[in-house]
Amino acid sequence: MKYVVNVNSKEPDVDATRSLRAWVKNREKPTLRDTYWLIDPENSPSRRLKMGYTIIYPTGTTTGHAHDEEEVYFVVQGEGVMVVGNDEFPIKPGDALYVPPREFHTTRQVGNIPLVVVWVTGRLDEEEI
Repeated sequence: MKYVVNVNSKEPDVDATRSLRAWVKNREKPTLRDTYWLIDPENSPSRRLKMGYTIIYPTGTTTGHAHDEEEVYFVVQGEGVMVVGNDEFPIKPGDALYVPPREFHTTRQVGNIPLVVVWVTGRLDEEEI
């Protein structure tokens, strides 16, 4: 007998006493993530690059922002929606994407598994922006 099931095809447990989704359902802000700063000019030999690891939990988003740095993302786990400027598109494991400087961007988790992304920003000289 063969039985195959995928976690993304299942409904999550939403028990009010033990489910993260239930606990955060009525929160005021959509941001629900942890970020780990791995490399940055303040605590490493890097002069221009920052690198981080962000986990976006179910129903959560990152804090939308723009900055004077260019940025690349690599999706490690989970599924989400990336917003860059006026564009919005689905992202999944194995996707790599580029965000130009000064472009607003944010990421939303969708599905059952937390969305994990690795990102790198690079500071540009003023004339390059």
